[in-house]
Amino acid sequence: MPTSQLMKKIFEIIVLSLLLFSCVAVGNQTLEVENKITQEKVIALNANSGGPWMREIERRLKKQGFRVLRAASVNEAIEVSGKKLIKYNEASTRYFLRVDAAAPTDAMRRCIGGGYNFDYFYADLIDLQTNETIASIESRGYSEGCQPLAGKIYTNTTLMVVNSWQ
Repeated sequence: MPTSQLMKKIFEIIVLSLLLFSCVAVGNQTLEVENKITQEKVIALNANSGGPWMREIERRLKKQGFRVLRAASVNEAIEVSGKKLIKYNEASTRYFLRVDAAAPTDAMRRCIGGGYNFDYFYADLIDLQTNETIASIESRGYSEGCQPLAGKIYTNTTLMVVNSWQ
């Protein structure tokens, strides 16, 4: 094979590889917990308002030993302070995982393996007591189940939560 043909083949392989791997999910954790959480592994999840991928995140968290609530429901609390009676709503769990993501879910644009190609994926771990985001991750691209381009969107989200606890 002449040198020019060999160089052309190598160039084609490099271009094809770049195109193929540019579609793989990218993402990074943008905020990490400074002090690890020592409380019980109970977390609320916006599973009802998210897409069908929320069940996969819920399943993975349960597998890691978390008790996953469908919503940060509220309990009524009454506090007596001096002569003043204060009535307020109190969250039934302190931590809430909010996922905001978009991916086509129709049969024509889903992955054969059951995954999704996310336009965007943001997950925030929120401390409901302080109303602060304590850990955050963002990503886009293919999720698990999109062979051969599968990313690690669900795995990275689960690890962010797991690594926030001691």
